[in-house]
Amino acid sequence: MDLGAVGGEWKKYSFSLTPHPGPLPVEGRGSTAKSDPLARFAILVQGRGRVWLDQVSLLPADAVHGVRADVFAKIRALRPTFVRWPGGNVAQDYHWQWGIGPRDQRPIWSNLSWKNEPEPSDLGTDEFIEFCRELGAEPSITVNVEGRGATAAEAAAWVEYCNGPASSKYGALRAAGGHSEPYHVKYWEIGNEVWGKWVSGHSDAATYAHNFNRYAAAMRAVDPSIRLIGVGDNDLAWNRTVLRVAGERLDYLAIHHYYTAKETLGDPRNLMARPLHHERFYEKMRAMLRQAGLRKPVKLAINEWGLDVPEQRQHSMEAALYGARLMNVLERASDLVEMSAVSDLVNGWPGGIIQASRHAVFVTPIYLVNQLYREHLGTERLAIRVDSPVFDSTVEGNGVPYLDAVASRSADAKHVFIKMVNSHPEQALRTKVSVTGALIAGNAEMKTLTADSLHMANSFAAPETVSIKRSEIPAGSEFWIDLPKHSVSVLTMEAGTR
Repeated sequence: MDLGAVGGEWKKYSFSLTPHPGPLPVEGRGSTAKSDPLARFAILVQGRGRVWLDQVSLLPADAVHGVRADVFAKIRALRPTFVRWPGGNVAQDYHWQWGIGPRDQRPIWSNLSWKNEPEPSDLGTDEFIEFCRELGAEPSITVNVEGRGATAAEAAAWVEYCNGPASSKYGALRAAGGHSEPYHVKYWEIGNEVWGKWVSGHSDAATYAHNFNRYAAAMRAVDPSIRLIGVGDNDLAWNRTVLRVAGERLDYLAIHHYYTAKETLGDPRNLMARPLHHERFYEKMRAMLRQAGLRKPVKLAINEWGLDVPEQRQHSMEAALYGARLMNVLERASDLVEMSAVSDLVNGWPGGIIQASRHAVFVTPIYLVNQLYREHLGTERLAIRVDSPVFDSTVEGNGVPYLDAVASRSADAKHVFIKMVNSHPEQALRTKVSVTGALIAGNAEMKTLTADSLHMANSFAAPETVSIKRSEIPAGSEFWIDLPKHSVSVLTMEAGTR
């Protein structure tokens, strides 16, 4: 493409590149394929003088709202109910005005949270919300609390940009960009991990709680209908202070669960037992919330959970067992935990469940657990009793059952789901299923996630090493199933009433 003479003013040039329809001749090599993964894009300038270039961007023609189509398809397959943005730690660095208006006029800013990497602001508020709407997910926006000069007025202006009428100051900015109707963003998180010294705006619990009240008042003055998520912690003392000072303004308390390789002390049994630690923590949070005597219920948002372990382990069957056991705990705590999300979604830290390179994409076993559980999401939790052999861990408790299971019923009451995790590294479990209160007929469907070895992992070279397999099993009020060693299984039964 020839741009012709370049003048003295900034100008945007749009173009399309189409691969050559047939083989290209190469001197001394005959011909090559029409597409070369190592091809280079070059901008050549002839003549004398100085030319300034900025915001050079290439996207595939089938990209969906700026996201590569193959990556978007993997996200959509999870059917997420909400997506959180801009973070994460980076939320405490971010000013939302950087991400509005024409993309080529947005500033490049330094991401202080992650190695001072330059951020081009290509994905801003409008693009994020359009992305969520395309997915059918609710956007959850995290506002900056006192980090890098942030203010309550800035957070309130962001609410007005998203939810205010076109006649308002910031709603008019949104409308000028082609979005006259308000976005009606429901979930707003006030700060991220403010208890951590690694984030801008770090403070103690009391200071944060008073800041939360200021921000909440300013934001709800713009839109009283928004749901507010406050910064919680795995530290009960922090949560107690935040509830005492700001509890009446809270809808959710955000708590993040990570487990590191260092914390396992080299004992893989600690990894399998760790989710039950969180179950005990939720019991303490229930008691704390009862004692707080708040006029409206406050729920938990576990909007970051994951593992901080080496990449191979992060993408392994072992990680899937941990994720499934934790998700079972979250399901059992559904009266308290209303929102949950694994971290990260794509690439990122500590190991996104979707891995994208320049030319390929694969999903991790934790992704497959999320997909499997999402496809079998019951709306009514059912009582279940599990008898299982047990193991002892060095720091996470003794008498831990190898088999962890939860049961639920579909919204139409026609299906019963049992999600089961056999975390035994060496033995399958022969398991008897007994059902009371429902008539089970026909065959049951079983979908099982497993691999030949606990340590086998998915990768770009072997994207389906850990995969889901389907089978059918004769079912009834009482029947037997075999759960492979180190596996995650979901049993689906057709149910009637007695």
